[in-house]
Amino acid sequence: MKKPRYPMVIPIVILSLVSLLSCERTRPLPTIEIIAETFSFGEKLPCEIGYSDGEVQFTESARIRCRGGISSGFPKHSFTFKMAHQRSLAGLPSQRAYVLNANYIDKTMMRHKLCFDLFREMNPEKNRAAQCAYVNVMLNQRYFGLYVLMQKLNPGSLGLDKKDSLAMIFKDPPVFFGENRLEWVQEPGNYFQQNFPDIEEEDRNWYLENVMQFMIHADDSTFAHEIGMVFDLENIIDWHLLLMFTNNGDGVMKNFYLYKRDSFTPFRLAIWDYDDSFGRDCEGELKMTESLPNFDRCLILNRLQNNPYLNYNDQLKQRYKALRESGIFSKKHIKEMIEANDKAIRNEVERNFEKWPVDGIGYYDAKGYKEELDIMLQYLDIRIPQLDKELGYISH
Repeated sequence: MKKPRYPMVIPIVILSLVSLLSCERTRPLPTIEIIAETFSFGEKLPCEIGYSDGEVQFTESARIRCRGGISSGFPKHSFTFKMAHQRSLAGLPSQRAYVLNANYIDKTMMRHKLCFDLFREMNPEKNRAAQCAYVNVMLNQRYFGLYVLMQKLNPGSLGLDKKDSLAMIFKDPPVFFGENRLEWVQEPGNYFQQNFPDIEEEDRNWYLENVMQFMIHADDSTFAHEIGMVFDLENIIDWHLLLMFTNNGDGVMKNFYLYKRDSFTPFRLAIWDYDDSFGRDCEGELKMTESLPNFDRCLILNRLQNNPYLNYNDQLKQRYKALRESGIFSKKHIKEMIEANDKAIRNEVERNFEKWPVDGIGYYDAKGYKEELDIMLQYLDIRIPQLDKELGYISH
């Protein structure tokens, strides 16, 4: 019998394949290039959006503006843009409008994304939050940083029946302030910040005014009987627990979209803006659990928790137990989510912080990316046992 001429070919090929498959590879992030003469925090101005992910490449005419409240004072700006045509960017659902979130104050670049993904996972059917992806941004042919590309929350992404006469969206409505009305709102003629339909076509502030008056004035019995027809209480409980779990005091009264899909469904909340979470506040200051959210100031949560005809607090505890036992509310799961995000961006963070140093404008300290990841894990070591005790959960 003749010996094979190349006896080592097959073993070498197999070993090479095993080595290749076992090697951890991170795909380069998509790049979005913005070409624009000028920017405004008001109206959207003309620009071109260039996109490349290694497989898809195009240039699209668009309109763009800078966005943000407190964050508008940071040197790395966030943007929102709307393209001429509907497209899918970085694997997100196809649409015309997107948000480029600078995440400047959050040196992990993942608090928003982490909370959005967690909220949707808690109840995929009822909990909406922006889907996100990481991208590099070039501004007029110069590197501008690592960004979180976010899906816009609009009638499409929130599942509204746009033809229904009672489909509506409000962005950050001060509905839970009750009689403590705000003296200043972003749009003086639009107190509840109606986002859909266009208020000039049909003003539905009156509807939310009636909802707020019901929450203020209904007696306990009427409130208990009817609140489940006004708000989706499963969604409210998940929102409440997420605020507790992340220690997001900034999100108790704002940082959400309130929407009604049609005449037959109650209002639900879709969360937005969660940099106040997992060990830092919305201004970037270290915040573990020395201060916790004050839910008494929130009209709906105050009434739900203190109503003698409701078993809301028991439902809150049962839902927390379910989330703990499913593993969704666990350090192991959050750590896995952090590691997945880290894998996506770890090769890009150094470049971003060369552009935007960790001791730059607006930061309370000079902690770097890896130290910030440790803060989130340290926070979980403190917060989860606190909540277990507060909500009566005993792990087995």
